[in-house]
Amino acid sequence: MKKVGKITNTWKKALQFIKSKDVPSAIDQLDTCLLILAKATDEGETMIDNLKVDLWKMRVWVKIEDLGVLPEYDAKL
Repeated sequence: MKKVGKITNTWKKALQFIKSKDVPSAIDQLDTCLLILAKATDEGETMIDNLKVDLWKMRVWVKIEDLGVLPEYDAKL
């Protein structure tokens, strides 16, 4: 795997786990992506690995939603 940057490599690992149907490992990698993005946002960064932080956030959240691992929304909470 070509080393591009920490989030890119973590993202690629998550995609590999998804492809091999190893959802728990994919979730771990996507969680790591979220931590990297949270830290970058907290530090005021707008770009990671030559892409906007907001684009990375969208990619990660869409993939998490696609995996169906988020609990259903409960308006009562």
